[in-house]
Amino acid sequence: MVTTLAVDPREPGSGAIDAAIRVLQKEGIVAIPTETFYGLAVDARSRAACERLYALKGRPAEKAFPCIVSGIPQLEALAQHLDDSALLLARTFWPGPLTLIVEARPGLAASSADGSIAVRASGLRLARDLAEGLGAPVTATSANRSGSSAATSAAEVASALGPGVDLILDGGPCPGGLPSTIVDVRRSEPQLVRAGRVPFEEVQRALTCAPRKLE
Repeated sequence: MVTTLAVDPREPGSGAIDAAIRVLQKEGIVAIPTETFYGLAVDARSRAACERLYALKGRPAEKAFPCIVSGIPQLEALAQHLDDSALLLARTFWPGPLTLIVEARPGLAASSADGSIAVRASGLRLARDLAEGLGAPVTATSANRSGSSAATSAAEVASALGPGVDLILDGGPCPGGLPSTIVDVRRSEPQLVRAGRVPFEEVQRALTCAPRKLE
C-alpha cells in the first residue's frame, strides 16, 4: 500500500507538507493534486530522483520535466538571462496556469538537454508550499505512465503507479480540463509553444500594454 495523506490543496496543513518535504529530501516521489490532474513531484535538483521518475513513467530521457516554483524569487534563483518580458509575465499571471520556458542555471537535473526548463507557480498553494519548503523547484509531470490517461484521483494514482510512488497527497478529485499555456520567453519575442488556459492574446496584451522597462 502506498502511504496516503488527506490534504486541502488550497490550504494545506503543515503536517502533510512537512511529510512530503521529508520524502522529497530523500529523493522520493510524491503525487500531488494540481489544477487539472494529479502530478508527480521530485526535487528538480536531484539527478537520482529525476532518474527514478523517468523510470516510473517510462518517459523518454530527452523529454524534460516541467517544474513548479514557489514564486518569482525562486524563478530568479533557477534561471539565467531573464529579461523584462519574462518577469512581467510571471508577475501578471502567477500564481496561475502560465508556464514559461527559460534558460536554467547549470546543475538543475530536471532541465532539458538544451539547458531550458519549463516552469510556473501553481495556482494551488500546495505545490507552491512544497517548492518553498524544499527550497527548490519540484517537478510537475502528470501522475501516469507515458501514453496512459492522466490520473484525476488519488485512487487512480495508486492503481496506475503503485509502490513506485512514496507518498500520495490526496486532495480529492481533480477537474481535468485544459493544461497550462506554455510560452518560450528565451527570445526577444515570446513564442507560444502550447495553447492552454491562458489565451495567448492575453499574454500578448500584457506585453503590449506594459512600460518598456520594469521598475
